[in-house]
Amino acid sequence: MYFLIGLFAFFVGIFYLIIPFVLLSKINGLLERIQDLEDRLKERGPSILPETQVEKKKPSIKEEKPILVKETIPETRKELPSSKQVAKTPKPAAVVPPTIIKQEPQSLTKKSEAWEKFEKQIANNWTGILGTIILVMGVGFLGIYAALNMSPFLRFLMVLGIGAGLFAASILLVKKEFWVQIGYWIRSGSGAVILFSCIAAVSVPGMKWIESEFYALILVICGILVNLGLAWQTSQQKFASLHIVLSLISLAILPLSTLIFFLAVGVSAFSVLLSYRSKWEFHLIQTAISFLILNYLYKGHFSEQLHLLSSSQSRTWGILGTLAVGIPSILAHYRKIYSSGSIQRLPFITHLIVWAGIGLGLSVYSTGSKWNPPVLITVSIGLFFWARTAREKLNIRWLYLTDTLVSLALASIGIILLSRWEVDIFLINVYVSLLFCIFFVVSSEEKENLLKNIGAVLLHLSWIQYILLLIIKFFDGLNLGTWPIVITTIAMILLSLLIQFYDEFRNRETITASDDIYGIGGDDRISPAGIFSGILASAICFQLIDWRHSELYLPIFGILLLVIRQNRNWNGLGVGIFFFVAALHFEVIYRIYSLERWEVLLRDLPTILFCFLMIPLSKVKLGPDKTGYFSSPGAILLSLHIVFLAYWSTQSLSPFLPGILWLLLSLVYLETKNFFSEREKKWENTWKSSINSAAPVWQFFALVFVGLFLGAHILVHLQSELYVGIFKIRFLIQALAIGAFIYWAKSPNPKKETPNYWSSLLPLFWELTAIFITAIIALEIPNTWLPVAWVVWAFFLDQIGLKTSWEISRFRFYSLCFYWYSCIHVAFISSSALTPSEYWANQEWLGGLVGILLQIVYLVRFQLLPAFQGMEKEGYPGKISQLSEKLDQRSDSIIFYPLFAAGAFFLFWSFDSSLLTLLWMVEVFIVFLMGLILKKEHFRYVSLVAMIVCLLRLIFWDLSQSSTITRALVFLGVGGILILMNTLYGKFGNKEKTDAP
Repeated sequence: MYFLIGLFAFFVGIFYLIIPFVLLSKINGLLERIQDLEDRLKERGPSILPETQVEKKKPSIKEEKPILVKETIPETRKELPSSKQVAKTPKPAAVVPPTIIKQEPQSLTKKSEAWEKFEKQIANNWTGILGTIILVMGVGFLGIYAALNMSPFLRFLMVLGIGAGLFAASILLVKKEFWVQIGYWIRSGSGAVILFSCIAAVSVPGMKWIESEFYALILVICGILVNLGLAWQTSQQKFASLHIVLSLISLAILPLSTLIFFLAVGVSAFSVLLSYRSKWEFHLIQTAISFLILNYLYKGHFSEQLHLLSSSQSRTWGILGTLAVGIPSILAHYRKIYSSGSIQRLPFITHLIVWAGIGLGLSVYSTGSKWNPPVLITVSIGLFFWARTAREKLNIRWLYLTDTLVSLALASIGIILLSRWEVDIFLINVYVSLLFCIFFVVSSEEKENLLKNIGAVLLHLSWIQYILLLIIKFFDGLNLGTWPIVITTIAMILLSLLIQFYDEFRNRETITASDDIYGIGGDDRISPAGIFSGILASAICFQLIDWRHSELYLPIFGILLLVIRQNRNWNGLGVGIFFFVAALHFEVIYRIYSLERWEVLLRDLPTILFCFLMIPLSKVKLGPDKTGYFSSPGAILLSLHIVFLAYWSTQSLSPFLPGILWLLLSLVYLETKNFFSEREKKWENTWKSSINSAAPVWQFFALVFVGLFLGAHILVHLQSELYVGIFKIRFLIQALAIGAFIYWAKSPNPKKETPNYWSSLLPLFWELTAIFITAIIALEIPNTWLPVAWVVWAFFLDQIGLKTSWEISRFRFYSLCFYWYSCIHVAFISSSALTPSEYWANQEWLGGLVGILLQIVYLVRFQLLPAFQGMEKEGYPGKISQLSEKLDQRSDSIIFYPLFAAGAFFLFWSFDSSLLTLLWMVEVFIVFLMGLILKKEHFRYVSLVAMIVCLLRLIFWDLSQSSTITRALVFLGVGGILILMNTLYGKFGNKEKTDAP
């Protein structure tokens, strides 16, 4: 059973070497082919004539030495003349034809090249590996066969003799150029066979003949020494690696003991020594991996020795062995042969694997001692300075970068392991951030951009880790408001400020911040450290959310950050403050939502002060000699606070007060904007210009306050029927709003205004004023007299539109609209009341009649006034002016017909139907008369159509429905009107036609 296990382990070791060796052989073959092609290109030169192709191929025949070429055409190469010899030969018969010279060597050359490639494939790659494996397997099967027929000692001698015979054969083969590679593989196989015989003699049943452990160990050591000698003798790392791995496998098969472990350490150290002879990177990688596997194998052994030795002593052997192999492996690259300014990929990977092997190997024997952190930190410091020798003395930059990063990793692990000293996890994070901060600064000072970028990334990640740690611990129920945790957060903020200070001190002239390796700031020099300053400061707000009166002194901390940002001109901190502002507002809202209104005002005052100071403390450097203020965020926050406090502090007193206060605040903001705009040039280079920088905010919130008032007025004020004295509250509020809107409308409108919507919205306050007056008329005047009110309001609007100084000529159009609405009111509303009042002054027909009379006056006045000439040219007023000019061209239609229709409907609703035909005929006569006076034919056409309608009503209605006396009066009246119309038309109609154009 043990024999099979050992044999299986032996073959596993052999196959463990196959893949690396195959890869090595392929790489070597490719390198040789590339070198061959480069030599040919150098020989050909830039331009070669076709006739010289034979000469080009001759050197390749000399360089390549295939056996068949030497034996087949040894004299042909001597007889081939050069071009010069052909020219000097006096006998033409002796000259070889050019075709023969060109063709035969080419064919022979092609044949030799193909054959040589075939030989190389056999000799360099698969033949040796496959032959060695088959050879060892054959010896194994032979040993199994011999186990049945021979004594153990004779079996041992037989296998040992086979190994010696193979070694002797390899000595003969390596002398032949063609069989060199096969000879080396057979020599390696002989070492494997000899080692196998030694191991079998002490551990394999059937071949074991030594019982003494001492002599058994001596015999195994002898086999190992043979392999080590062969490894030292060989000049190729694949054979040396084979012997080293076989030696380690043989030791691993033996029973585990501390002595065997140190023998393995010695073999591995010898293997590292082999790599010093030349740059054997694969050999060093295999050594590191093999010894790491051995470490994991012996982990259990040293754990079992705890009852015999102390814990520290039993593990110390493993640690010392690992260091004995690892340190020389690391130092193998600190040699001049590795001098290179650029990174060499294979040595770099090898170095990393060696470090990983050391780290994992030491972790196998870790005891969890509290002294590990200081040891690791001390080692990291030493390694950090030792790595400088690679750059300054040896000029191996990649090695310097690698070991510097390894030293950083060791220091980080050492700091993390401070938890064994019961150091708080938050404080450990601070130490890690401090380490990365120092590493970043040192790398920046050494002008190592790669290390500086790595340090910056690690530093930022440490801050992110701290924030995530706070979040995780918060959800775990930990109280983050304790002093130790708050102090660690403040320490993290100080570290972020330190990075910004360093950037300002040492990196002032560059475009981007030193830690901005992501390009997030562009030319604005936004440091990520400044952003993290604000984020960490916001964490302070959440940590102190349960502290009493924290909302009173946290704004002071925010003001301190503002002062630092402005004095140092740190844009990154300016961005980060936004996170702090959001957290501060969250805390204030969380704290005051259940307080009384005056307590809310008191608790919010420090935050309001902070928001206000964000305006002057927002100076930014825009150029070498130019500064500006980024004051809009502070102005926005201040305005939002005012909006909130105006509602919160007054709503409980009266639901009308918030709207009134918002209306008054709109005037305050309007005057603030106008006041500072007038002094813009005077305050250009002072802190007061920061208020001017926020002019768009003042304008916007002035309009916001107007919008809030309108919302409150519609939802609250208009719903109220309460009185103050003899006036309703809504009337008083509307009167106040009218005055405020007139003030808005008459405020100065500068030519250059930012933003552009200001100049478009400001004139519309005249419309808003007119809307509120209209609302007063509709709500406060009785329905009976509304037709009169609308037409009077039309008179008033028309008069305002005529005043050119106010530039609101569009009001004449609104006047016409209210005239139309008065006509509609008379026609459909006033005349159709179903329950007339008992008092004569409240009769619907009376209001309608007075309205018609005033409408007639309005009509006459409209005809006498000049044509409409609008002053507004842009925006909404300009469109109204254009519409008014088009309507003015049809003034007779738009002004007369509404009045005629209103009069007809008023007569229909107000008088008895028996007299309606006569009254309508009177109106038809008036329309006919207007056509004659104004010389407009369409009036006569309309009067003619209306007269036909009246005659039809006279025939079909009055003859059947009216009484005799009424019928007689109606007929007399209608007939008289018709005669009068005919007389007037006969007298004035012909003259009208001749005068008509």
